[in-house]
Amino acid sequence: MKFLMRYFTTSTISLGFLSAITASAFIYLYHFHIHWPWLQAALGLAALASWLLLPPRAMFWSGFFTGAFWFWWIGLSFRYYDLAWMVPLVVLAVAFVYGLVFRLVGALPHPALRAAAVGLLEFVHPFGFDWFRPALMFTGSVLGDHLWQLWLMLAILTIVLSLRHKARFIALATLIFAFHRPPSTLHRPDLDGLKQSVQIVQTNIPQAQKWQPRYRNAIVELNLHAIDLAIRDGKTAVILPESAFPLYLNHDIDLMRKLLGKSEKITILTGALYAEKNRPYNSTYLFKKGTVRVMHKVVLVPFGEANPLPRWAGRWINEIFFDGAEDYTTAKAPSDFTMAGHTWRNAICYEATSDKLFAGDPPLMAAVSNNAWFTPSTEATLQRLLMQLQANRHGTAIFHATNGPGSGVVTPQ
Repeated sequence: MKFLMRYFTTSTISLGFLSAITASAFIYLYHFHIHWPWLQAALGLAALASWLLLPPRAMFWSGFFTGAFWFWWIGLSFRYYDLAWMVPLVVLAVAFVYGLVFRLVGALPHPALRAAAVGLLEFVHPFGFDWFRPALMFTGSVLGDHLWQLWLMLAILTIVLSLRHKARFIALATLIFAFHRPPSTLHRPDLDGLKQSVQIVQTNIPQAQKWQPRYRNAIVELNLHAIDLAIRDGKTAVILPESAFPLYLNHDIDLMRKLLGKSEKITILTGALYAEKNRPYNSTYLFKKGTVRVMHKVVLVPFGEANPLPRWAGRWINEIFFDGAEDYTTAKAPSDFTMAGHTWRNAICYEATSDKLFAGDPPLMAAVSNNAWFTPSTEATLQRLLMQLQANRHGTAIFHATNGPGSGVVTPQ
């Protein structure tokens, strides 16, 4: 008991809380459209420095509050399974997991060891969830968000904080190499032209209504009207959000015929479910010149689409919390397709932030999402920042269509 009580002193909790504030402020600044690149960089460096110096017990609270500030919205999806009472429990569980991760980092006795651990946190994915990336603190700041730039910052801080000689401050001069550098423009497609020719559709259908049968016809008509407007405006292609058609589209023959007919005038990329041999897929459908191609999701959302626990435990949780729903089936590899005269990488929601989808540095990506699960929250803001980080690292321009907030084009910076 005395051991546990040592974690609940005012100074220990306060140090962890302040550290988490510096590590999380960038999300909320971006969410409220406050762009102060120098302040963001300073807060990010302060967060890194605190992780190298905090006492081990304070590190637990830093991880606890950081996990809560970054991911408090995860539990909001439980509202739509009649499990609203679980929302605070999920927040506490997520915060506790990151508290344990940070406590392990805090157990390392030297700043150099901690710096190495923090530099590798991007590869630590609790239950397969990979949205915690320390370099993200610098996305949009004057400092770069590439992994090597994060490692350079950690090395500089380690030298400054570990050595006692005045010469240690010379290391700060090398921070210049961590400053953001514009990406290469070689082999970049004509983004201005694509923005004019490709229509991105944002819908705002509440999640509580999206899968209700009585709203289905209205949602279908809304999507068809959006396609007709894109045709009227002379667009070459139109991108609709994830599960824009809230049904197993390959089983609705009449709707498939309508979309195939419209595809003679415009290329249509839309999200919808797909079912084959009792296996469900989260998919995008590409309708082009009277033909259709279906591309399945590769990287599933932990717990939301696939249970990362052992099979017996996963079935038990799905039965109790998700009405016995089966996990989605995945494709083996990302899909590329041609639209508006260019090759694009297909990505569905969570995939658009995953390293696996950026293999080969695709110049263009078409991403579709349904952010209504977590509205209102900072989830769409964090997703946008993660997409920006990937765009910066891989030189990929991402055309993103959402239900809920977040639609737009993310270009490398």
